[in-house]
Amino acid sequence: MRKTLVTGLLLSLTGAVFAQVPSPTNLGRNPYPQVGADRSVTFRVNAPDATALTLSLGKDYPMVKDEKGFWTVTTEPQVEGFHYYSLKVGGLTFNDPSVHSYFGTGRDCSAVEVPEDAEASAFYTPRQGVPQGAVRSVRYYSKACGEYRRMYVYTPAGYEQNPDKRYPVLYLQHGGGEDETGWIYQGFADVILDNLVAEGKAVPMIIVMVSGVARGADGNDAFEAMVTEDVIPLVDKRFRTISDRDHRAVAGLSWGAKQAYDLGLGYRDLFSWIGGFSGIIVIGEFRVRPAGYEDPEKFAAAYDGIFSDPDWFNRNYHLLFIGNGEAEGAHLQGMSNLLKERGINNVFYQSPRTAHEWLTWRRCLKEFAQRLFK
Repeated sequence: MRKTLVTGLLLSLTGAVFAQVPSPTNLGRNPYPQVGADRSVTFRVNAPDATALTLSLGKDYPMVKDEKGFWTVTTEPQVEGFHYYSLKVGGLTFNDPSVHSYFGTGRDCSAVEVPEDAEASAFYTPRQGVPQGAVRSVRYYSKACGEYRRMYVYTPAGYEQNPDKRYPVLYLQHGGGEDETGWIYQGFADVILDNLVAEGKAVPMIIVMVSGVARGADGNDAFEAMVTEDVIPLVDKRFRTISDRDHRAVAGLSWGAKQAYDLGLGYRDLFSWIGGFSGIIVIGEFRVRPAGYEDPEKFAAAYDGIFSDPDWFNRNYHLLFIGNGEAEGAHLQGMSNLLKERGINNVFYQSPRTAHEWLTWRRCLKEFAQRLFK
């Protein structure tokens, strides 16, 4: 599946202006969905016995049936990037059989990629001559959850060839409704790191991706216990890590950003690099953003007082990175500014034009990874 997707991406990203082309997410040689020069998307589905068919992509688009039983619709111009969508008929929501499925929105889901031009997309496009790392699917037992689970682990190019070399680790979380596959199949994290390392812009590192949905035997959230008690010890045992906080980072997108903040700020003995993409710092009902920033005492008390001494924080945390898409609004810029006003150093990045979707997070990872472990 990954080879087909990447091949399609390479074929589609041939210039700054492109004609109507199949989406890189299409299965095999399926011609639809097609992305137009104005970034509208045309969908075509063969369902001769259906009496009505609807495309759901941000909003519902009624499709039109021709005399051969093909249903077609063209959307409004879309923001460039990766977008989940579904088909609907008779109250049933289902996947488009013409495209690959990705775990998103809490289920396997169809998706369309509205490509950028070749230069803009180069950082997440595989290139000839660039040494490639490896992605391993690792089955492990979590005592915190009482079950076997799966993690994906990326090791950089040269990992197998240099048995004495040890590496820093980034723990990287997906968003709500997604799982540990997201950063590979939707986010291209491995390709992004391969390219950055080859260009000398990033330090070779191990990346660990686990499912953020974790429940204990009592039904309560066991995510933090799973990561700190099961995953980190296992990774440090099975892989050649540099196992101290100065060489351990955590980041995530959306809901995963909250999880990254909870881990990075709540376990100060484990992490010293933190990245939050399209997510705010939440402590109970208290949110660090202009609309909810009304109680300086709660701010100072958050995470056992980690923000109460800015000098200590700035000495002990190498990076607090905050990123989002321009179309998501200004609330994360406001959060970054509030932290700076309180003396907390942080780096803010905004992805031009993009919204709450994977192109934003690919760009955030690119910017974040270049700052890690230096």
